[in-house]
Amino acid sequence: MLLSPISVAMSKEEKHALLEAEQLLQKLGFSIDDFGSGSVVVREIPILLDGCNIEQIISEIALSLMKNKKDVTVEFENELYHSMACKAAIKAHDTNDKKELYQLVKTVLEDNDVRYCPHGRPVLVVKSKKDMEKMFSRI
Repeated sequence: MLLSPISVAMSKEEKHALLEAEQLLQKLGFSIDDFGSGSVVVREIPILLDGCNIEQIISEIALSLMKNKKDVTVEFENELYHSMACKAAIKAHDTNDKKELYQLVKTVLEDNDVRYCPHGRPVLVVKSKKDMEKMFSRI
């Protein structure tokens, strides 16, 4: 739950798409209410999105919902989860606590399920000593 709700201005169509998908949004961890003619108010967000640009995320979700009006499939839900995970991911130039980064590296090394980002790109690449020597022309 947000201490200060966030008002997000949008078109009628975007707003309608969000309000129609109330159950899906709650499942994703959002609480959104009608806030008058051209906006909604966001009262709750998933904790992993704390510090992210909520206005942008809500607008992107609204656009996605408009494109998939009647076809909210499991795949569509998964794509929304992937998008939220990407928004919450550590980015270049972020400032992070060393303990947090150590735990992240430990998790990636120990958990075989954490090998790819939501878009399928590897987060860990294993190279043999021979491969490394080749890269640096030492063979």
